[in-house]
Amino acid sequence: MNNFNFIDEELELLTKSGLKRELKTVITGGGPWVELLGGKRVLQFSSNNYLGLSTHPEVINALKSAASKYGVGSTSSRLLSGTTELHTVLEKSLADFENTESAVFFSSGYAANVGVLSALINKEDAVYSDEFNHASIIDGIRLSGATKFIYNHNDISHLESLIKENKDNFKRNFIVTDTVFSMDGDIASLEQTGIVAEKYNCFTVVDEAHATGVFGKKGSGVIEELNLGKYFPVKIGTCSKAFGVEGGFCAGPKNVIELIKNKARSFVFSTSPSPAVINAILKSLELVIDGSWRREKLWQNAKILYSGLKKNFKLKLNDFKTPIIVIYFNSVEEAMSVGDKLFNECHIWAPAIRPPSVKQPRIRLTPISTHSQDDIEYVIRAFDHLAKDIKPQPLGMAN
Repeated sequence: MNNFNFIDEELELLTKSGLKRELKTVITGGGPWVELLGGKRVLQFSSNNYLGLSTHPEVINALKSAASKYGVGSTSSRLLSGTTELHTVLEKSLADFENTESAVFFSSGYAANVGVLSALINKEDAVYSDEFNHASIIDGIRLSGATKFIYNHNDISHLESLIKENKDNFKRNFIVTDTVFSMDGDIASLEQTGIVAEKYNCFTVVDEAHATGVFGKKGSGVIEELNLGKYFPVKIGTCSKAFGVEGGFCAGPKNVIELIKNKARSFVFSTSPSPAVINAILKSLELVIDGSWRREKLWQNAKILYSGLKKNFKLKLNDFKTPIIVIYFNSVEEAMSVGDKLFNECHIWAPAIRPPSVKQPRIRLTPISTHSQDDIEYVIRAFDHLAKDIKPQPLGMAN
């Protein structure tokens, strides 16, 4: 009875294929350098703390003050007694930030995507989804019960052909895409996507998770930077990356947000996020809007890092579109070897990313605005040192 031997077999298969993950425990804050359990100190290049706000003293103090007033936990769902004045203020502030009528806050970005998509879309609808969309988008579409069509990454011709072929068979048609793709560091072809959506009367939903705080004059994302709000009225964002806190949100028309509050299961059936966290996000939002210099420093660090790595002919890099810098490898073994040497020999935390997360193994480097120029140059020198173990990739190899 309750013999879980099949679990051991599955774990063994993961180990043999080099796909079994192990957790590392951090014992200090999420700054440029972090200390791990056991005393190892490493240079952090694997977090999404783009603006370094997770340890900002004003954000920490905002969390402390709210915890003193409201307590640590909300102890109820939002639709019962878990909505404090801070939740209301945050949602109004996020709507203003995104230049929309309304907004709703979720406990995580994953919960936001799953909740929003399964609330707005149903089995009578069709969804057209970029093949590189985040897992939370994929899962949200699955839960909606809609028919899904996957278009080739950033291939607008393929998207349009799928819509033309299938749109008349469904009650509504939705296009869903990330704006910044976190595993490749590229940007969706948003203007062309918007034009296609308008042409065929499709609804759009975009996820700005890795763009929030990084793009735009006030930091609300790529839609703001490219002035494409007319095409994309429903936007999902996160407070767990550039904001340095946690949680996700959806901003959009008032009626859309009201429906989400009543139908999104990840909102309705989750305990409300802690008021202390909400107050920390409010302070972080203020720093994001008023601190364009942090974005400028992030981009400066990213450009220096990319330019330095690009000089190494053995490294196959992505195109420089975002602060996410990706180095592609020929095999899982090669990526794992370089990642392990970065960690063990160079004290740089940038682990290999491998299937099933991605098709082609890679190492993803995410600089922080608080990295010093010495930190950036050290990473460049580390890759120069390790390049002797990297096989040059054949020309024209696909990402």
